[in-house]
Amino acid sequence: MPLAPTLTLNNGEKIPMLGMGAVFLDADGDIQKTIDTAIEAGYRLFDNAAFYGNEKAIGTALKNNGIPREELFISTKLKNGHHRFDDACRECEESMRRLGVDYLDMYLIHFPCPEHGLYTEAWKALEHLHKEGLVRNIGLSNFHETHIERILDICEIVPVINQLEIHPYLTIEPLREYMKKHGIVPEAWFPLGGPTVMLDGRVNPDKATLLSEPVLVKLAEKYNKTIAQIILRWETQCGIIPIPKASSPVHILENISVFDFELAEDELQSISDLNKNCRFGPSGDDCNEYWD
Repeated sequence: MPLAPTLTLNNGEKIPMLGMGAVFLDADGDIQKTIDTAIEAGYRLFDNAAFYGNEKAIGTALKNNGIPREELFISTKLKNGHHRFDDACRECEESMRRLGVDYLDMYLIHFPCPEHGLYTEAWKALEHLHKEGLVRNIGLSNFHETHIERILDICEIVPVINQLEIHPYLTIEPLREYMKKHGIVPEAWFPLGGPTVMLDGRVNPDKATLLSEPVLVKLAEKYNKTIAQIILRWETQCGIIPIPKASSPVHILENISVFDFELAEDELQSISDLNKNCRFGPSGDDCNEYWD
């Protein structure tokens, strides 16, 4: 299968334009089959986090697959509660140990946790890890403009990525424009609008609404694609790197099969116009409860 095209980051490094997210992938489930299917389908970017609890399972599956390490782009995130310099360095090495790698393609600060005020110290740790050759690219996750400003004030290395909740109901265009000025690429978690059933068991009514939006239905019919594929293509054409989670072979293949058609400018705008500032997950300002 053809690979996803790549995007060039502000440091000249290349990253696949679409990847696989590991959130909600059960460490006790058949991750090997999921990873094998993804690699065969053309995925090379695998996004993870210490918080997900499945780094070891993902790392083992990637190793068992036999794909050369240099063909992969492995990304993971610093767990909250470990923003002190030495702690962050140790946590990165622990993630590498669990993943079974001797370097990371990308390492992100998972949440700013602004009430604790330590994310600038964590950034200095990431810069150190980069200089030591343990991490090739460093970035952020769930950072808002005020958080990014503090990083830019103290950084030697500008973040390459900021991973955020982005989908047609939450387009965050002002933040994306701000990031663009500084060469920071947006990466999207929940790129299809969050799970149908939330972590606390609540049914997510907005997910069903998003996937039945007339604009998306019409475009799916026009291009003979699924609504999910239309959303993912909108994101990639807007310069956003989506990292959808999938475990079924059908959805794994479907999600990466979005580079054989192109939406027109007015169609891209019609999807952007669906924005209703509807958030399904935690934001960078309300994540302090995740500190551990």
